[in-house]
Amino acid sequence: MAEQKTSATLSGADGMRALACLAVMFHHISQRLVAQAQPAIVREINSFLLLGSTGVSVFFVLSGFLLSYPFWKQFLNDGLFPDIRQYALRRAARIMPGYYVSFAVCSLIVLILGVPSEFFWIRTLSGLTFTAGFNYVTFFPNEINGPFWSISFEVFCYVLMPLFMYVMFRLFKGKRTFLKSFIFWIAVAAFIAFLNSLIHIFFTPDGLQRGWQFGLIGGAKYWMPNYNPIGFFEHFAVGIMAAGIAARLYKSSAATERFRKMGGFDFICAAGLSCSFILLWLLKNAPEFTLGFQGQPYFFPLYALFIGAVLAAAPHSNVMGKILDNRFFRFTAKLSFGLYLWHCVVIHFIGNVMVKNYHVMGMTDLKSWALISLAVFTISYVIAALSYKFIEKPVLDRAHKKKGIGTGLSASEQVKAI
Repeated sequence: MAEQKTSATLSGADGMRALACLAVMFHHISQRLVAQAQPAIVREINSFLLLGSTGVSVFFVLSGFLLSYPFWKQFLNDGLFPDIRQYALRRAARIMPGYYVSFAVCSLIVLILGVPSEFFWIRTLSGLTFTAGFNYVTFFPNEINGPFWSISFEVFCYVLMPLFMYVMFRLFKGKRTFLKSFIFWIAVAAFIAFLNSLIHIFFTPDGLQRGWQFGLIGGAKYWMPNYNPIGFFEHFAVGIMAAGIAARLYKSSAATERFRKMGGFDFICAAGLSCSFILLWLLKNAPEFTLGFQGQPYFFPLYALFIGAVLAAAPHSNVMGKILDNRFFRFTAKLSFGLYLWHCVVIHFIGNVMVKNYHVMGMTDLKSWALISLAVFTISYVIAALSYKFIEKPVLDRAHKKKGIGTGLSASEQVKAI
C-alpha cells in the first residue's frame, strides 16, 4: 500500500515532553514541604507529586522515540542510513550551548559562595566531558544542580542508538521487514539487560558512607548501580521500539485506517496515559525501586511501556495528539530543556538567599510553600525563555541551516526532533 502523508508529524510528543518537564519540577518543589505537618489529602497529593521524578524516564523514552524515528523511516522505506554527521551536529547543538552555560553558572556559584563540594574539580571535568554518570563520585557533577546527572546518561544513549541502528541497516541490507527489525531491537534490549546484570555483579559500590545522609556523593553511591548509563538505555530502547511501530503504522492499510477512524489509537493513547497516572497513584508510597526490573528506577519497564504506547499511538490518533499538543504544552516543550537545567538553580537561590527554610523538608506552612513554589515556576520560565531565545535557538538555527539531507524527517518533524 502507498505510504500515508505525514504532514501531521509526530503529534503528542510536545505534550509528553511538557508533562515530563513539569513532573520533574513538581518533584523538586514537593521535596520542600513537610508533608507530615499537612492534612491527609495534602500528604497524599504530595506523595504523588514526589513521583514526578518519573518524568526522567519519560524524557528517555521520548528521546529514543524522536531520535530513532528518522532511522526507522529511512529503513522501512528502503532509504539510506541517515547522515550521522548531521545527527551528531544537531545533538551537540541541542545539548551543549544551554547545558554549558548553566553548568558554568552553577560552578561559579559553588566557587563564589563557597558551597561545600567534595572533589569539585574532578566532578566539574566529568560534567564538561559528559562522563559524570560512570562513577558515584562524579555522578552529580555539580553540588547545587542535581538534574545534571541525567545529561551524561542521555549523551551515552545518543551514541549507542545509531551504533545499533547501523548494525540493523547492515544486517538487513537485503529485504527489510518491520518484523525482523523489531525482533532485532528486542534482542538489543535483552543484550543490554545482560550487560546491566554484569554491572550489578561487578560494579555495585561498597556500603561505606552509602546513603543520602552522606550528601550527593553518598546518595549517588546508594543509587548506583540501579542508576547507570547502560541500564537507562533500556528506557531509551522502549522509545526506539515505539518509534518503529509509529513509523510502520504510516504504511497505511485498510484495517489500520478503520482502526483509526473508530478511535482505536485515541483509546490506546488515553489508556496509556490513564494507566501511567494510576500506576503512580497506587505506588506513591511504595519504596524506591519497586517493580523495577533489575532494580531499575521509575517502575521500569511497566511505566516506560505505558509511555511508549502513548507515543506510538498519538501520531495516528484523531484527537488525543491534538489535546496533548495544546498551546501551553507546546510552549512548555519549547522551553523544557532550559526549565530542566535552571529550576534547581532558582530553588537553590531562593532557599539560600531569600527564604532560608525553603529546602528539603523545610516548610510547614502550606500557603507560603505554594506561593514560593509559584515564584520558582515563574522565574524558571523567564530564565528558560531567555536561554532559548539567546543561547539555544541561535545555535539550533545555525545547525539546521547546515546542508546534509539524510535525516529522513520533514522540516516540521525536524522541529520536534530537536
